[in-house]
Amino acid sequence: MADVFASLDRKRLEKMQNTRFKFLFVLGIMLTLGLTTAFAAVGADKKKKRRKIPKKMGAISVKTTNGPRVVRIDGKEVGKSGTVEGAEFYVTPGVHLVEVIGPKGKTFSREVNVVKKARHCICLAFVEKTTKRPCPYDMRVTGPDRVTEGDLATFVASNVAVVTPIAAAALKYAWKVSPSNARVTSGLGTNSITVDTTGLGGQTVNVDLAVTDGVYDATCRQRIAVPMSVDKLPAPKPVPQMFDEFPTVANDDDKARLDNLAIQLQNDPNAQGYIILYPGTDRRSQRRTPAKLTEMALNYLVKDRGVDPSRLTIVSSAISRPITTYQIWLVPPGAENPVAK
Repeated sequence: MADVFASLDRKRLEKMQNTRFKFLFVLGIMLTLGLTTAFAAVGADKKKKRRKIPKKMGAISVKTTNGPRVVRIDGKEVGKSGTVEGAEFYVTPGVHLVEVIGPKGKTFSREVNVVKKARHCICLAFVEKTTKRPCPYDMRVTGPDRVTEGDLATFVASNVAVVTPIAAAALKYAWKVSPSNARVTSGLGTNSITVDTTGLGGQTVNVDLAVTDGVYDATCRQRIAVPMSVDKLPAPKPVPQMFDEFPTVANDDDKARLDNLAIQLQNDPNAQGYIILYPGTDRRSQRRTPAKLTEMALNYLVKDRGVDPSRLTIVSSAISRPITTYQIWLVPPGAENPVAK
């Protein structure tokens, strides 16, 4: 009997050992499979661009252009959108209000009905459109091209753009003139100025205008330069100057007065001597006629005092005086000869 039980125990023991080995082998297979599955999941995560949606949740993916934007879901800020791929936000199934804050605070909003395990994508392209408006002013400056020294010159700025009266009233005018001695007599701050050209003969006056309106200055600001030539005043025309006047008394007395003319002509080699003889009406004048006095004066000035005869002119006037009278003039170059009066 003992051998029988021993045989039975040995069989049971072998059976139990086989069962244990099978159990260990199955466990080993399970552990091996578990590790293999884990490694496969890691590899899959590296290849997948999107994460797995949590259980009982749905996903809202938000992608925007021109940089990430703030995202609000149901009024709560949850993060920022993606740019290369959508940024995902997990929410419970149901209707959710999604808001994306765009440029300059503008908001895109939409209600999204989220389904469990589903991914709902919102892709927004923000397009910045620049609308170019025409400048409200286009100025032209008119004024004289040439003036004579001492003239007052007026320059007027006119807006050729079609604008409203309000826009025109908002324009600011900043005038500058050069050279520094050019003087603006009126109009600074307005669309018209007046410039005094006294003392500016032979120079060019530059009138510079800057126009702004405080709104479109960056693109519409204008600067206009207008040149103006200032002619010199013509040189004053020379006039003859009366040097001496005296009634004839005697030759010696007349020669003494004529000496002064000879000296003056020597001191001023460009001047001419001009003598007007007014015939007298008295008896004495009948002997001392203009013809005799002319001969005496020329002989004395030319022969005795050495005056060039080309620099002397002696005329007899038709106008008489009570006593025959000498009127002596100095005539500068370019001046007209005096007229007897």
